[in-house]
Amino acid sequence: MFSQTFKLWCLAGVLIWAYDTPLLASATRIYDFNVRCRKAYQLIMAMRIREAQELIQQEQKNHPENLIPVLLDNYADFMQLFFDGSTAVYQQKLADRNTHLSLLAQGSRDSPYYLLSQAIVHFQWSLIKVKYGDRISAAWEFRRAYLMFADNQKRYPQFYPNDIFLGAIKTAIGTIPEGYRWISDILGMKGSISQGMAMLKKVIALGDDDQILFGNEAYVYYCYLLFYVERNPDAVFRFIREKNLDTKNNQLYAFMVANLAVNHHRSAYALQVLQHRNPLDYLDMPSLDFELGSIYLNGLQADSAIHYLQAFLQRTQMDYYKKDALLRLSWAYQLKGNLALAAQCRERILKEGNAIVDADKTAVLEARKKTPVDIHILRARLLSDGGYFQQALAELNSIQPNALPDYLNKLMYAYFMARIYDEMGEDEKAIPYYQATIEAGRNLPEYYAARAAWQMGMIYEKQNQPEKALYYYNLCLQMPEKEYKNSLDQWAKAGIERIKGK
Repeated sequence: MFSQTFKLWCLAGVLIWAYDTPLLASATRIYDFNVRCRKAYQLIMAMRIREAQELIQQEQKNHPENLIPVLLDNYADFMQLFFDGSTAVYQQKLADRNTHLSLLAQGSRDSPYYLLSQAIVHFQWSLIKVKYGDRISAAWEFRRAYLMFADNQKRYPQFYPNDIFLGAIKTAIGTIPEGYRWISDILGMKGSISQGMAMLKKVIALGDDDQILFGNEAYVYYCYLLFYVERNPDAVFRFIREKNLDTKNNQLYAFMVANLAVNHHRSAYALQVLQHRNPLDYLDMPSLDFELGSIYLNGLQADSAIHYLQAFLQRTQMDYYKKDALLRLSWAYQLKGNLALAAQCRERILKEGNAIVDADKTAVLEARKKTPVDIHILRARLLSDGGYFQQALAELNSIQPNALPDYLNKLMYAYFMARIYDEMGEDEKAIPYYQATIEAGRNLPEYYAARAAWQMGMIYEKQNQPEKALYYYNLCLQMPEKEYKNSLDQWAKAGIERIKGK
């Protein structure tokens, strides 16, 4: 879920406008990232917000001249809003954002934290505003953050926190297609995947997350960008193991690792991570119910999936992923043979939540289809998503493809055969099924043909056949309007950027 929102933010960054002059500073205020503030930061990044706020209040009482607690207050607001704040809370926190920026501008302009702290606030609010549908203002926040980080880097080139945030932003800018680079150039934003990732790697090499200032964020940005932009999940999980990320006492790390594991067909591992968290005072996260529901669904454990997906729908205060959750809930009821409740869920998809992220758009398209998905294809799809490939293959092998009722089921059969063989490392068996998917679905609105083209690009990139890889990445981009369009287009652009950068 985090990953799709991150993509939306990346796309928002190619837009709009000005970079105002900061407020006049006052030398009476200081930026002291002392031991207490560092501890509060680490607690916030572990989603232990109440514990962090107690430390922030102590620091404000003992050192009212210190502005770092102001920045940390914004961090706490960001966590609440990004992971499940209501629209009412969002409107309330907008006023706090303005106060935070005004206070942070009162410190000394000679401090590297002067621009950095304000840039971080703009950066965080660019992410928040995308989630709450304020896209134009989000783009403004994004651009201002970029310019402030870049300016601070010029003034203090050895101040490594600049590189954490600027590295993430430059990587995102690097996924903008060539035809639109002129927009980012006019707006003064330049970057590439290789440049941005190199900046993050340089900082990470300085030490562990508790030794590096803003190290927790460096790790999170690095893992998600390595997974979704560089498309190197094996390196991500190797990094997680080598760094021994504390998923037991840090809920953000637990969420990240589980989320990446689910998206890498490792549902059993994701479940293990979430079940082994220590019972601490974490920020409430309904999105964890969504993750657990998806994990159980991938294992065909319909009752547990229904429990957690219903909990997510009842508890979440946001409209994102409601349609996706309802689609998954309909699949769970279909697994149980309760087609009436499955149909009710599909009707709710058309009425509840919004259709901004790709997963919710796809849920709407699925809800409008009248022909049900063959139960064996559905089971194979879910098992494949969970990483249970042999069981998924057995489901598909039980089907007579020519006997399937319509073109869509036949298309899905070819696509999921390809995906299963691909994930099992059997490229030669996967390629014919991907080619069949492309030929059958290239003029259809469903995403299968476009995804097949992208997967072919990935196979040929892995095989060091750049010309074939570029052909299929470009073919993915050329496909007509499709489900998961934003995601697939960005993945294809990143693939082209990787090949051209070598």
